Amino acid sequence: MAEDQSGRMGVDKTATEGEPARSAEGGDGRPVSLVTWTLATFDTALFVLLGILAAHASGGLADLLGGLNTLVGVAVFCYLWALFVLAVRWVHSRVTLGNAPLQTLVLHGVAAGCATGVAFLLGLFAVALVPTIQSGGVRLQAVLVVLLIGAGVAAVVGGVVGLLASLLDTAAYGLAGYLLPEAGNEQVTEPRRQ
Repeated sequence: MAEDQSGRMGVDKTATEGEPARSAEGGDGRPVSLVTWTLATFDTALFVLLGILAAHASGGLADLLGGLNTLVGVAVFCYLWALFVLAVRWVHSRVTLGNAPLQTLVLHGVAAGCATGVAFLLGLFAVALVPTIQSGGVRLQAVLVVLLIGAGVAAVVGGVVGLLASLLDTAAYGLAGYLLPEAGNEQVTEPRRQ
């Protein structure tokens, strides 16, 4: 019966318990699961909320909001959310959330967080500095030095965020599996593929 179900769902039967099951369509052709969307949205909202609370506590929120408009704020949030979706999807493509050891999940979360931090910094640099460099207001060498230092800091901060996000995601996934009823012997927190 399990073989019929995995065949019907398009899951590769060669997956072992330590490896995630991959769809028959491959890594790029499969849709993002609801678990991935949910956890990425949770991580993004929590990250932004904590950033806003930290800015408010330091007294710099008014200055930050004074320089932004709604379109810029929504664009930055959407860019950050897309990066979180890609990071969570990358982790879930390599690690089964319910069955993987915590150490493996955390290592993948840190790696995804480092990459996400650097990608976020590069996106901000591209939007903020490309017009300035083109107008000749900044020397390219100075930008490269700042970018290299910033990439190191962004990787460290992203790694810490990835570590915390992977721990929170594991806790949220476990809590959802505990609180939600089971459908037969398949938990409703698992992504369903047809």
